Amino acid sequence: MLKRSLVFSFGLLFLGFNAFGNVWYSENFDNFKDGDIAGQDDWETAMNQNTCQISSEVKRGDTGKSILITEDTMVLRSFDGTHDGIQYVSLFTQRDKGAGIMLFYIGGDAIKWGGAAVFNTRGDTSIHALDGNVGQQVGELKLGEWHHFRIVLDFKKKTYDFYVDDEQIVDGFGFRGEGGKGGVNPSLGWIFFGWDHPDALTAYIDDIEMGDGEGETAGKPQAVSASDKLATTWGKIKQRL
Repeated sequence: MLKRSLVFSFGLLFLGFNAFGNVWYSENFDNFKDGDIAGQDDWETAMNQNTCQISSEVKRGDTGKSILITEDTMVLRSFDGTHDGIQYVSLFTQRDKGAGIMLFYIGGDAIKWGGAAVFNTRGDTSIHALDGNVGQQVGELKLGEWHHFRIVLDFKKKTYDFYVDDEQIVDGFGFRGEGGKGGVNPSLGWIFFGWDHPDALTAYIDDIEMGDGEGETAGKPQAVSASDKLATTWGKIKQRL
């Protein structure tokens, strides 16, 4: 009986690691310094634009910080390693009125406009995404409210899905310009966002997470952390010895 219990407990331990072990990047920006994000934790300016800012004026929850994006600002974060197959990007975003377009680019290999997943939000509340090189409206958001975006990229099929607040708004859109002038995207290597024009924009991003798989639980409250799960399981094992 003890042997079976130990096997079961170690099985739970293994499943616990698998359940939480697929996240390879997670950032809530709470420990960043206010001001320029460029120069902090490998964030840098993108496409010859100015840096976005770290701000505590608008954040998710009662405390913390977020990235403030305004006109003529754009920033980039690159990632080490090979993250191919199926990968996900999860983030929370909010925007206010304004003619500026909040651009999102996710891709790999060289930094380029020809990303894998390319989409944007606009001041008229519309969300647009590119299917290959063809853009179309795919959804709507509410100004002044946080929305959860989850993008699932398949680097074998060269397609991506897009979820907003757990509702799927894109199914199998093609990577932008894959193999043509847009270059190639063999794996998830970078993300950049912002607006490279002077039209007014005020937007925010917080709680970015990336990982292997589809990330179905990303952006949702986790009842038990990986460390707590490990401690609890090991405690139960010791009680049985």
